[in-house]
Amino acid sequence: MKWKAIYALFFAVAVVISTLVFPLWSLLTLLILLVKRKLIVIVELIALAVSFVSLYFLSHLGIYTYVMRAFVYIDLFLALSEYIDKVSVLSITGERGVPIVVTLSYIPFFYNVARDVFFYRNSRRRRFNLEELSRPILVEMVRVAENLYKAYVVKLYGNFNRNFELSPGKGDMLPIILGVVLICLPFLIHTFPVN
Repeated sequence: MKWKAIYALFFAVAVVISTLVFPLWSLLTLLILLVKRKLIVIVELIALAVSFVSLYFLSHLGIYTYVMRAFVYIDLFLALSEYIDKVSVLSITGERGVPIVVTLSYIPFFYNVARDVFFYRNSRRRRFNLEELSRPILVEMVRVAENLYKAYVVKLYGNFNRNFELSPGKGDMLPIILGVVLICLPFLIHTFPVN
Protein backbone atom coordinates (compact mmCIF):
# COMPACT_ATOMS: atom_id res chain seq x y z
CA MET A 1 0.00 0.00 0.00
CA LYS A 2 1.80 3.07 -1.28
CA TRP A 3 0.55 6.63 -0.98
CA LYS A 4 0.76 9.16 -3.77
CA ALA A 5 3.01 12.08 -2.96
CA ILE A 6 0.27 14.72 -2.79
CA TYR A 7 -1.75 12.73 -0.24
CA ALA A 8 1.36 11.85 1.75
CA LEU A 9 2.15 15.57 1.84
CA PHE A 10 -1.38 16.29 3.08
CA PHE A 11 -0.90 13.65 5.78
CA ALA A 12 2.45 15.18 6.79
CA VAL A 13 0.94 18.67 7.06
CA ALA A 14 -1.96 17.27 9.10
CA VAL A 15 0.47 15.53 11.45
CA VAL A 16 2.47 18.73 11.91
CA ILE A 17 -0.68 20.78 12.64
CA SER A 18 -1.93 18.15 15.07
CA THR A 19 1.47 17.99 16.76
CA LEU A 20 1.48 21.72 17.37
CA VAL A 21 -1.85 21.45 19.17
CA PHE A 22 -1.47 18.12 20.99
CA PRO A 23 1.35 15.72 20.00
CA LEU A 24 0.04 12.55 21.66
CA TRP A 25 -2.47 11.68 18.93
CA SER A 26 0.09 12.14 16.17
CA LEU A 27 2.61 10.04 18.03
CA LEU A 28 0.16 7.20 18.58
CA THR A 29 -0.98 7.27 14.95
CA LEU A 30 2.57 7.16 13.64
CA LEU A 31 3.52 4.36 16.04
CA ILE A 32 0.59 2.34 14.70
CA LEU A 33 1.77 2.99 11.15
CA LEU A 34 5.29 1.85 12.08
CA VAL A 35 4.16 -1.31 13.88
CA LYS A 36 5.93 -3.48 11.27
CA ARG A 37 9.25 -2.13 12.54
CA LYS A 38 8.87 -3.50 16.04
CA LEU A 39 12.40 -2.72 17.18
CA ILE A 40 12.03 0.97 16.34
CA VAL A 41 8.69 1.16 18.15
CA ILE A 42 10.04 -0.62 21.24
CA VAL A 43 13.17 1.55 21.43
CA GLU A 44 11.08 4.68 20.96
CA LEU A 45 8.60 3.72 23.69
CA ILE A 46 11.47 3.02 26.07
CA ALA A 47 13.07 6.38 25.21
CA LEU A 48 9.76 8.17 25.75
CA ALA A 49 9.24 6.45 29.11
CA VAL A 50 12.77 7.22 30.29
CA SER A 51 12.49 10.85 29.23
CA PHE A 52 9.10 11.18 30.95
CA VAL A 53 10.41 9.73 34.22
CA SER A 54 13.59 11.81 34.15
CA LEU A 55 11.71 15.02 33.34
CA TYR A 56 9.15 14.25 36.03
CA PHE A 57 11.81 13.86 38.70
CA LEU A 58 13.64 16.97 37.50
CA SER A 59 10.35 18.94 37.65
CA HIS A 60 10.57 19.93 33.97
CA LEU A 61 7.56 18.05 32.67
CA GLY A 62 6.64 20.94 30.36
CA ILE A 63 9.59 20.03 28.13
CA TYR A 64 8.09 16.58 27.51
CA THR A 65 5.81 18.06 24.85
CA TYR A 66 8.86 18.99 22.81
CA VAL A 67 10.31 15.51 23.28
CA MET A 68 7.10 14.03 21.88
CA ARG A 69 7.19 16.47 18.98
CA ALA A 70 10.75 15.44 18.14
CA PHE A 71 9.74 11.78 18.08
CA VAL A 72 6.70 12.63 15.94
CA TYR A 73 8.92 14.30 13.32
CA ILE A 74 11.30 11.33 13.29
CA ASP A 75 8.38 8.90 12.99
CA LEU A 76 6.83 11.00 10.26
CA PHE A 77 9.98 10.74 8.18
CA LEU A 78 10.17 6.97 8.79
CA ALA A 79 6.51 6.49 7.89
CA LEU A 80 6.81 8.57 4.73
CA SER A 81 9.94 6.70 3.68
CA GLU A 82 8.03 3.46 4.04
CA TYR A 83 4.62 4.37 2.58
CA ILE A 84 5.19 7.06 -0.05
CA ASP A 85 5.17 6.11 -3.71
CA LYS A 86 8.49 7.33 -5.01
CA VAL A 87 7.35 7.35 -8.64
CA SER A 88 4.64 9.87 -7.75
CA VAL A 89 7.29 12.09 -6.14
CA LEU A 90 9.23 12.01 -9.39
CA SER A 91 6.10 12.66 -11.43
CA ILE A 92 5.44 15.84 -9.45
CA THR A 93 8.97 17.18 -9.10
CA GLY A 94 10.69 15.73 -12.16
CA GLU A 95 14.43 15.24 -11.97
CA ARG A 96 14.68 17.73 -9.10
CA GLY A 97 12.95 15.15 -6.90
CA VAL A 98 15.70 12.55 -7.24
CA PRO A 99 17.52 13.69 -4.04
CA ILE A 100 14.20 13.47 -2.16
CA VAL A 101 13.61 9.94 -3.43
CA VAL A 102 17.17 8.95 -2.56
CA THR A 103 16.73 10.33 0.95
CA LEU A 104 13.44 8.52 1.43
CA SER A 105 14.97 5.27 0.16
CA TYR A 106 18.17 5.51 2.19
CA ILE A 107 16.66 5.04 5.67
CA PRO A 108 14.81 1.76 4.93
CA PHE A 109 17.95 0.51 3.18
CA PHE A 110 20.07 1.35 6.23
CA TYR A 111 17.55 -0.40 8.48
CA ASN A 112 17.65 -3.55 6.33
CA VAL A 113 21.47 -3.61 6.27
CA ALA A 114 21.64 -3.20 10.06
CA ARG A 115 19.03 -5.91 10.55
CA ASP A 116 20.98 -8.30 8.30
CA VAL A 117 24.23 -7.61 10.15
CA PHE A 118 22.59 -8.35 13.50
CA PHE A 119 20.97 -11.49 12.07
CA TYR A 120 24.31 -12.83 10.82
CA ARG A 121 25.93 -12.01 14.14
CA ASN A 122 23.27 -14.02 15.97
CA SER A 123 23.47 -16.93 13.54
CA ARG A 124 27.26 -17.15 13.97
CA ARG A 125 26.85 -16.90 17.74
CA ARG A 126 29.36 -14.11 18.08
CA ARG A 127 29.55 -11.86 21.08
CA PHE A 128 28.37 -8.27 20.94
CA ASN A 129 31.20 -6.06 19.72
CA LEU A 130 30.26 -2.60 18.53
CA GLU A 131 33.30 -2.25 16.29
CA GLU A 132 32.68 -5.54 14.49
CA LEU A 133 29.00 -4.70 14.04
CA SER A 134 29.50 -1.16 12.80
CA ARG A 135 32.21 -2.00 10.26
CA PRO A 136 30.02 -3.78 7.64
CA ILE A 137 27.26 -1.21 8.09
CA LEU A 138 29.68 1.68 7.53
CA VAL A 139 31.30 -0.01 4.53
CA GLU A 140 27.92 -0.56 2.89
CA MET A 141 26.78 3.00 3.62
CA VAL A 142 29.99 4.51 2.20
CA ARG A 143 29.71 2.32 -0.91
CA VAL A 144 26.12 3.40 -1.49
CA ALA A 145 27.00 7.06 -0.84
CA GLU A 146 29.85 6.90 -3.36
CA ASN A 147 27.57 5.38 -5.99
CA LEU A 148 24.93 8.04 -5.34
CA TYR A 149 27.53 10.79 -5.56
CA LYS A 150 28.79 9.46 -8.90
CA ALA A 151 25.24 9.27 -10.22
CA TYR A 152 24.52 12.80 -9.00
CA VAL A 153 27.70 14.23 -10.54
CA VAL A 154 27.14 12.52 -13.89
CA LYS A 155 23.40 13.43 -13.68
CA LEU A 156 22.12 9.94 -14.42
CA TYR A 157 18.59 10.91 -13.53
CA GLY A 158 16.88 9.59 -16.62
CA ASN A 159 14.12 11.11 -18.67
CA PHE A 160 11.12 11.73 -16.44
CA ASN A 161 7.82 12.79 -17.85
CA ARG A 162 5.38 14.37 -15.47
CA ASN A 163 2.20 12.33 -15.29
CA PHE A 164 0.58 14.05 -12.35
CA GLU A 165 -2.56 12.16 -11.36
CA LEU A 166 -4.79 13.82 -8.78
CA SER A 167 -7.50 11.19 -8.32
CA PRO A 168 -6.97 9.17 -5.14
CA GLY A 169 -6.77 5.40 -5.24
CA LYS A 170 -7.73 2.91 -2.56
CA GLY A 171 -4.35 3.22 -0.84
CA ASP A 172 -4.63 7.00 -0.75
CA MET A 173 -7.77 7.00 1.37
CA LEU A 174 -5.83 6.04 4.51
CA PRO A 175 -3.63 9.17 4.61
CA ILE A 176 -6.61 11.38 3.75
CA ILE A 177 -8.77 9.91 6.53
CA LEU A 178 -5.92 9.86 9.04
CA GLY A 179 -5.01 13.45 8.18
CA VAL A 180 -8.55 14.72 8.70
CA VAL A 181 -8.91 12.75 11.95
CA LEU A 182 -5.57 14.03 13.24
CA ILE A 183 -6.55 17.62 12.53
CA CYS A 184 -9.98 17.27 14.17
CA LEU A 185 -9.08 15.05 17.15
CA PRO A 186 -7.07 17.56 19.24
CA PHE A 187 -9.86 20.10 18.92
CA LEU A 188 -12.58 17.61 19.85
CA ILE A 189 -10.87 15.88 22.77
CA HIS A 190 -9.31 18.18 25.35
CA THR A 191 -7.41 15.97 27.75
CA PHE A 192 -4.94 18.53 29.03
CA PRO A 193 -3.61 21.66 27.35
CA VAL A 194 -0.13 22.06 25.96
CA ASN A 195 2.02 24.77 27.51
